[in-house]
Amino acid sequence: MTRHVLTALLLLLALCGVRAQDEPKPQPADSVIEADGNHAVVEPFTHIDYKPLVESSGLQYWQGAWWSHNDSGGAPVLYRGETPDFKGAHPYSVKGAKAVDWEEITVIGDDLLVCDIGDNHRRRDDLMLYRVAWNADTAELSLKAKYPVAYPDGSHDAEAVAVVGGKLTIVTKHRGEGFTGVYQFNELKEGETNTPEFVGKLDIDEHTMITAADYDAERKKLVLLSYTRIFIYGDKLEGKPERSLLLYAQQCESLCLHDGAVYYGNEQGEIFKVDNFLGGKYESLLPPRVKAELPVAAGDIEPDGSGESWKEGAFTLPLASLNAKEYLRWKVCGAYLMLAGRFDYDSFNSSSETGDRLGSALMVMIGREETEFLKGDELHLWLGDNGVTGVDAWKLDPEKFTLSVLPGAKCSGEVKAKVWTFEYAIPLTQVFGEGELPARCVANVWAYNVHGRGEPHLAGDTLFCFGNPYVWADVGIKQPAKKDD
Repeated sequence: MTRHVLTALLLLLALCGVRAQDEPKPQPADSVIEADGNHAVVEPFTHIDYKPLVESSGLQYWQGAWWSHNDSGGAPVLYRGETPDFKGAHPYSVKGAKAVDWEEITVIGDDLLVCDIGDNHRRRDDLMLYRVAWNADTAELSLKAKYPVAYPDGSHDAEAVAVVGGKLTIVTKHRGEGFTGVYQFNELKEGETNTPEFVGKLDIDEHTMITAADYDAERKKLVLLSYTRIFIYGDKLEGKPERSLLLYAQQCESLCLHDGAVYYGNEQGEIFKVDNFLGGKYESLLPPRVKAELPVAAGDIEPDGSGESWKEGAFTLPLASLNAKEYLRWKVCGAYLMLAGRFDYDSFNSSSETGDRLGSALMVMIGREETEFLKGDELHLWLGDNGVTGVDAWKLDPEKFTLSVLPGAKCSGEVKAKVWTFEYAIPLTQVFGEGELPARCVANVWAYNVHGRGEPHLAGDTLFCFGNPYVWADVGIKQPAKKDD
């Protein structure tokens, strides 16, 4: 081989190497990063990248583009994006429309139907559907028709609308009526109140609120989104669903079926995508699980505010969104669950010493087992400052969202100069009741009103995970090794 040929080969290999390094990494096909049988681990497929779309509450693919709108309180504006992240999107005002509480958009014929049907307190008498058309030649949106709506059996809150078998269908949100109802319109008329027919009740948990819908006309399947599950119904729009999937993706309020995939989004701006959704067999779509340990030592420890005396062998909890010097560690010492930590804070509000006012705090939530909804026997610790004597601990009543002083807790630490340091000794009887420690438990930890938007957390992202305890971390309780005789 001549020197010139060798030089050319080396140059070619070098160029190939550079090109390979410069090539962007392939984007994931959908949100599923791991699958174990029927259970999928998911992460957001993309994030909404358009500042005016601050609280997406509806999602639809229509006329060759993605469309969305903000939740209640916004202007009557639809947003059009080439991609589901809405990067570089364009706003289009719907002239002649009002936006009291827009909650859903759906395709009806060649048009888009904007559904102003949100009614949290079930008091509205001005529910309205707006039919809009798109002119691709002029890139203009126009209001085609307005349809006033009233239910045949009183007021309902609703966020889920789809055209099923040619009939516009609304599924209500269960705001104290005692059921989730399905209502259908035989036709829609301008200039008069449109009253749908009540066609059935859905047999789903009373805690479940339906927040979005879409229909696959080819497979004849209605897909319903809630905060905790996705439900699939077929020909029968009542009773139990044909299939349901356990879900956690914060406050999910938008859903769209497109090209065989389901897209669902939350008000935090995350968009999830699952390919071949109706043809698949997934039973859950959950975020990556967090695992933790709770070490156990024999003797009691008196807290001094630092936790240094029991630091050896303690477990540092892997909280997200921590700053460099922040931490939370725990350990069982004798009859107490010990907790020590340091958090920087943007602002800090104390809780009332005697009342139930909530201030800045660290929420430590511990349960014995995973359940889809809270059972009421979980411990909700609220660790903060009472504003009078200093660092304190309370039990939180999750239903009333009120505080009561935690009996037997030993508390020390301080809130000073933008730093909160603490050490707590919590009686194990308050955590696990009487008897021996279990072999495992589930737990969740998150800060409240400490950092602001990006609060530190262990498994749940916000206080909204009160209703979603299955996103808790798995905790193995690690007993000390037995010494050989």
